[in-house]
Amino acid sequence: MSQTPILFIIPSACAFGSQLTLEWLDIPYQVGITTPEIRATSAFKQINPTGKVGALKDGNAVVGENLAILLYLADKYPDKAFMPRVGTDERIKAYQWLSFLSSTLHTSFSPNFYPERIVGPDLVEPFKPFAYQRLLTNLEYVDHELAKNNGFFVGNELTIVDAQAYGLLRWTRAHKVAGNNFVDLSELKNIETFLNKMEKLQSVKNTLAIENSESDKVVDSQFVGYFEF
Repeated sequence: MSQTPILFIIPSACAFGSQLTLEWLDIPYQVGITTPEIRATSAFKQINPTGKVGALKDGNAVVGENLAILLYLADKYPDKAFMPRVGTDERIKAYQWLSFLSSTLHTSFSPNFYPERIVGPDLVEPFKPFAYQRLLTNLEYVDHELAKNNGFFVGNELTIVDAQAYGLLRWTRAHKVAGNNFVDLSELKNIETFLNKMEKLQSVKNTLAIENSESDKVVDSQFVGYFEF
């Protein structure tokens, strides 16, 4: 089997941060776009027994969970400087943000998009305002903190935190379930500025194109193709 790293994803889902990090690392990599049917196969469950994505196969190393993938890549390529140095205050802050993004922000989006997974059918509509307010509270915190770091999450340069944050915060604008303009960003200007800044990067444009199966639009990338199941 190829030694080129393969990242398994669902388009528009939370593995975007891991995919964008691979793009930043400027190394050859593949993407395996999965479906529920693929994730249920024994072949995929040999890669990730939970049947979930993101999942990274890098030679003999197999890494599941996006937070773990991001930290794995940061440790493997420390010279790329997409994570602050160990022992610095910035490194601590990066750990804190990665944990917040994974355990708090991500989980506050899900009840808004899939309330039926949380409550019974008769409670879906009454539940929605509570789910939205929890999300909005977390977004207000993110917006406030972004003002402190020139629009980045840690220091003044891009890190894996920004990669993962963009992958989640883009859901405020559009989501395959919720539709357009899910969150009004007029009162969350720092998040809006962050999204706009990220979307000007060719690496972000490449990653969006790849997850949308539009690899013909990719420019200056080491992406080598889709993994065939």
